Amino acid sequence: MEELQQLDPDSLGTLTIEEGGFGTLMWDGSPRRKIERLLPKLPTRSTSRTMRDLMRRLLLSTAKAPAGEPLLSSQKDLIGTRLELLSAMGDLPGVTSLIKEVPATARTDRLLRSEVDALFMKNDNAGVCSLVASQIGQVETPYWQKAFIFCQSLSGEHDKAALGASLLRETGDNDQIFNGLLEQLSGLGSYKVASLADPEPLHFAMVRAAKTDLPADVTASNNPAILRTIATSPNARPELRLDAAERAESMGALKTEVLRQLYAGVTFSEKALKNPLTTADSQRNPLSRALLYRKALVENVPAASAEVLSKALKLGRDGGRLPSLARIYLPILQTINPTQDFVWFSPEAIRAFLAAGDLQLASQWFAMLKNAALLDENAAWILSEVQPLARLAGAIDDSDWNAGLLAKWWQASNAEKEENPVAPEMNRTRAELLYNLLDSFGDEVADAEWGPLLDGPPQSTVLMPQPALWRSLNIAAQNLRVGETILLSLLALGESGPAQANPTVLHKVIKILRTVGLEREARALAVEAAVAFGL
Repeated sequence: MEELQQLDPDSLGTLTIEEGGFGTLMWDGSPRRKIERLLPKLPTRSTSRTMRDLMRRLLLSTAKAPAGEPLLSSQKDLIGTRLELLSAMGDLPGVTSLIKEVPATARTDRLLRSEVDALFMKNDNAGVCSLVASQIGQVETPYWQKAFIFCQSLSGEHDKAALGASLLRETGDNDQIFNGLLEQLSGLGSYKVASLADPEPLHFAMVRAAKTDLPADVTASNNPAILRTIATSPNARPELRLDAAERAESMGALKTEVLRQLYAGVTFSEKALKNPLTTADSQRNPLSRALLYRKALVENVPAASAEVLSKALKLGRDGGRLPSLARIYLPILQTINPTQDFVWFSPEAIRAFLAAGDLQLASQWFAMLKNAALLDENAAWILSEVQPLARLAGAIDDSDWNAGLLAKWWQASNAEKEENPVAPEMNRTRAELLYNLLDSFGDEVADAEWGPLLDGPPQSTVLMPQPALWRSLNIAAQNLRVGETILLSLLALGESGPAQANPTVLHKVIKILRTVGLEREARALAVEAAVAFGL
C-alpha cells in the first residue's frame, strides 16, 4: 500500500489524447518558469481557426504540470492562467468544463472569479448568485461585494443592496456605472450608460438586467468574450450587434449559425432589397453584408445564387473576411452542384470550401474543373490558377503533382499584369508564400521557379519573432517537447496569424508542427495563409 499524493490542480484537464488533447507528458522537459512566462502571451484574439483550435486543446489537455519552481511564489496555479486565457478567447464552455474538474477544496479566489465572470457573460444570474452566496462569507473584496449587492437587488432586497453600496463607497470604491445601474434596478432613478469601452462582466449583467441600451463605444473592445456577449444582447442596437457578431465569429467565440440568424433578422426597405449587389459594392459594412446574405438566402435559381455568392466571396476576399463569409454561406454553397455550367464560379467555390474546412466538396469542384479543362481552354486556365492551392490542401496526390504545374500557375498569374500595374509585385508576394509553403511539405521548388522572384528588392522589412523565441522553438522541436513547441509556434505566428505571417516564419512553424506529429494542423495553417493571400 502507498499513500496517495495530493492532487495537483495544474495537471487537471478535460481532454485526453483520444479526445484531442496532447497527452499527459506534453510538458515533459519544459521548465515551469518558462511556461509560466510564455503562456499568458498566447494570441487569444487571433482570427485563425487553426490557431484557436491548438490553443484550446493546449489549455484543456490533461497533462502533468511542467516541473520546477514557480516563477512567482504568489502565483502557484497554472490552471488559473489557463482559465483566464480560455475566458479571454471567449471559450465559456471551456471555462465551465475545466473548472468542474477542480475539487471544491482546491478552488482559489482566482479560479472562482473566472467562474463568476463566465457565468456573467452567459447571462446566468442564478448561477452567479448561488456561487456568490456560498463565498461571500469567506472573501470580502470589492469584486465579490459588488456581485453580492447585485444579487440582492435582483432578489428585491433593494434596501440591503443600497446599504452595501453605500458602505462600499465609503471604502473609496466609487464605481459610477455600478452605482447608477443599481439605482435603476431599484427603481430610484434612471441611468444611461454614456461609455462602456472596456466593460467588466458584472457591468454587462447589470446593463442587461436594467434593460438599458448599450452605448456605441461598447464595440471598441477587441475581446472575443465581450464581443460575443454584445452580439447576443437584446439591448444593443442591430448595427452594434452585427459588428460585434462578425468579429466574435471570426475569432471563433460565436457560433456561425448565430451570425446567420442575426443577418436574416435585419429589416430592410424594399428599395434596399431591390439592389443588394450595388449596395454591397458601395457600402462595405455589416448591414450591407446582411443584405447580401438575405439576397442569397431567397434565390432559388442556382445560376442567380452563384452570382450573388461570387460577389459576396470576392468582396470578402478583398476585405480579409473570406474565411468567415465562407462559413456563413456554406449551407447555400452546398446546394450548388459542381457541373461544367459553373466553371466560371469554380475558383471562388474551391477557395470558399477550403476556407470553411470542407475538403471533400472542394475536391469535387476541383475534379469537375479538371475534367472540363480537357476540352475547355478557359477551364484549363482556371485550373492552372487553383492547382497549387489544391495541392496545399491535400486535394492533389503525389502521382498527379509535378513541378511543371508551378510554371503554368506563374504564367496564369502574370496574365493580368498589363491591366493591373501592381500585379507583378502582388504575384511575387504570392509566389514567395506559395513556394515556401510547398517546400515546408516536402515539395521541391526548382531554382527556375525561384529565379523571377530575384527581380524584386534584395531586402524587405518584415516582422519576425524575437531571436530568443526563435531559438527556443528550434530546441523545443528537436527535443519533441510537444506542449512547448505548440506554445512557441503560436507565439511566433502572433495575433495576426497565418493570414499576415512572413513566409519564412510560416515555413518554419509548419515544418516544426509536422515534426511533432501535427500534420493536419500544419496543412490547415498553410491553407489559411494561401487563401488569405489570394492564391
